[in-house]
Amino acid sequence: MSKLLVVIDYQTDFVSGALGFEQARNLESPLFERVQTALACGWKVLFTRDTHCSDYLNSREGKFLPVPHCLKDSEGWHLYGKLTQFEQTANPNIAFLDKPTFGSADLGQAVQTLCGGAPEEIEVCGVVTNICVISNAIVLHSTFLDSSIAVNGSLCAAPNPDDHENALRLLAGMGYPIL
Repeated sequence: MSKLLVVIDYQTDFVSGALGFEQARNLESPLFERVQTALACGWKVLFTRDTHCSDYLNSREGKFLPVPHCLKDSEGWHLYGKLTQFEQTANPNIAFLDKPTFGSADLGQAVQTLCGGAPEEIEVCGVVTNICVISNAIVLHSTFLDSSIAVNGSLCAAPNPDDHENALRLLAGMGYPIL
């Protein structure tokens, strides 16, 4: 059985671009180090990328969050900082999932393809804790009922620290270990 690190939406637009925030900037080195450690220990790593088209503002999400961001192939769509290295290197233990909204219905299939089935252990981290991180943690739990799924709270962030803490409390209340 495999182990999987899922890095949610650590993209330029969420760090220094259209929806950027300071707490996300502070995650660059620790996230980079966590990915390197996971790969060195034989884990698989799946990066999600929030991915929108030019008609984003007409979508349900665009009406809720009316800030164009993560437009496919734009600078803001790519992983941020040191993590761009993982986009530029072919590695069979790394995969990417481009998702059109907060939680991805395709996440389970992407995980199974990368891991060759259900992983034994899943660790989730990234941004934004109270939106995309929580949404995808729930998708993972719904898909992999027998996998251990933890959220690395120290490697997650939200623009509002209270929203971050509330999301972690909610996840803990749903049985997710918070690392």
